[in-house]
Amino acid sequence: MSHDADTASLIWSRAMALYAEDRTCQSLGIVVSDIASGWARLQMRVDETMLNMHGTVHGGYLFLLADAAFAYAANTHGPVAVAQSAQAVFLRPALSGDLLVAEAEERTRVGLNGIYDVTVRRPEDETVVAEFRGHSVLLPGKPGAAG
Repeated sequence: MSHDADTASLIWSRAMALYAEDRTCQSLGIVVSDIASGWARLQMRVDETMLNMHGTVHGGYLFLLADAAFAYAANTHGPVAVAQSAQAVFLRPALSGDLLVAEAEERTRVGLNGIYDVTVRRPEDETVVAEFRGHSVLLPGKPGAAG
């Protein structure tokens, strides 16, 4: 196995160890569909229990999906990374039955801090539903999942 393949396998193993403990994502049907160093793609199928009083997806679910993608991307490096702050901009409504994909990308890491941008979209028409920025901090001395 090449070094790149070893790294990819380690990152996937870490993500699956985290997912095994991630009751929230499991209960909402959020799955990790792809992951690499500083990057993650998660997806969620919207159901009627996620709708607000206007018949569109509650912003909390959009934030949660983006936050989960951010968390998985930030935890690809090994030490435990947690959110320090985050913000979201809701651009378009999502509806029951929509498949939503959140792609998180590391913008920078300096010392213990990282910045990640997440785009939530409907993949069938590439409509951007929300944009999210998260700031992470590493917890020194706390090894990440699987090491």
